[in-house]
Amino acid sequence: MTVRAGIIAGLGFVAVIAAGCGSKGPPLAPPRPVPEAPTGLTVRRAGDRVTLNLKVPGASADPSTEVVIAAVKIYARTLPLGSENPTVAQLMREENLVGTIEVRPDPVTPEAGAPPPATSVAPAAPAGPPDVRPARGEDAVWTETIPTIAPRPLELNRQQQTSVARRRPVWIPLRPTGLAVPISRESMASDRGLPTRYYIAVGVSDRGRPGPASAIAAVSFGSAPATPVLNPLTFDETELTVTWTTAIPGAPVTIVETTREGVEQPAPVQALPLTRGSWATSFEFGKERCFMARGVVRRGAASTESETAGPVCVTPVDKFPPAAPAGLVAVFDPDGVTLLWDQVSATDLAGYLVLRQEGASETVQQLTPKPITSLQFVDTIVRAGVRYVYFVVAVDASGNQSPRSNPANR
Repeated sequence: MTVRAGIIAGLGFVAVIAAGCGSKGPPLAPPRPVPEAPTGLTVRRAGDRVTLNLKVPGASADPSTEVVIAAVKIYARTLPLGSENPTVAQLMREENLVGTIEVRPDPVTPEAGAPPPATSVAPAAPAGPPDVRPARGEDAVWTETIPTIAPRPLELNRQQQTSVARRRPVWIPLRPTGLAVPISRESMASDRGLPTRYYIAVGVSDRGRPGPASAIAAVSFGSAPATPVLNPLTFDETELTVTWTTAIPGAPVTIVETTREGVEQPAPVQALPLTRGSWATSFEFGKERCFMARGVVRRGAASTESETAGPVCVTPVDKFPPAAPAGLVAVFDPDGVTLLWDQVSATDLAGYLVLRQEGASETVQQLTPKPITSLQFVDTIVRAGVRYVYFVVAVDASGNQSPRSNPANR
């Protein structure tokens, strides 16, 4: 073959390849939608109980697809002292599945263009218990008792094996003595000092397909902080105050509202632990309030809490009288004595009582059988030549009476 013929043949081959690149291949497989990763995973340990809080996935991992989120699976594994931190792949194994949070299905909506439902009225189904399962995008809570089985060592991948090798000490001789001392290639990480339980959460579609995992949250099994001392609850006219003391001044404490029987609210009174030794809130007279306290140590998304102090309870009783009326004056006219006074500011004010002393007697008469709301009163039962001294007191809805007002004489 001549050189010219070879070049022509080569160009033809290139043209055939180029034409083939534009041809249609086999159709791509349709996307397999899975939920996005759960977010906000936090871990709280109190004694041998661990509580996980997280947000259920609210959408598909691929925004262009729709997915039905059926559940969130919880994976956990306890690793012994000195272990490497596990990867998501090492946690997300069937033997590490410890729980499932079922997700409430989305409400069914009619498709566009679908005929309206029949107008016939069907008999109402009996109301069942409310569905307490979380829906997509809602907060969820899951708890477990820490297993008592011995933790299994982690099967290390290549990167973890390298990390372990870097921490093996090297014996270095010190001059001029020649004494050899061990020096670590890499400092021992603080989170490898205690047995630790690691958690991840994974959303699952209605077809059982898992989505990406949440961030890893870990809680160590070290000693819990000291239990705080919870003081009796106090209150004034506007605020109820919780106070406590800790062995170490300023140590963080979590305050949780509860019932007398110990049924706790799902979240503490504040998102972050309190260190100032007191916390106040508004309240209603006559309504019992109860609180618990725990010492807490937080490490990232995990917290370890002490034994519980409390609950302590109080039912606030209104024993706070309103302020005394001011500006009482007496105006004389032929019809009697007209009394005028300034208004008292009190949210639960019921009214005013008018009092009178006659002559030199120290006996006080109540001229109004029940509280009046007016800011004036006319005393028509008076005798000429008799000296009268008047007072006004304010009364609240609980019957508490204020001190007497300034006297007004006739």
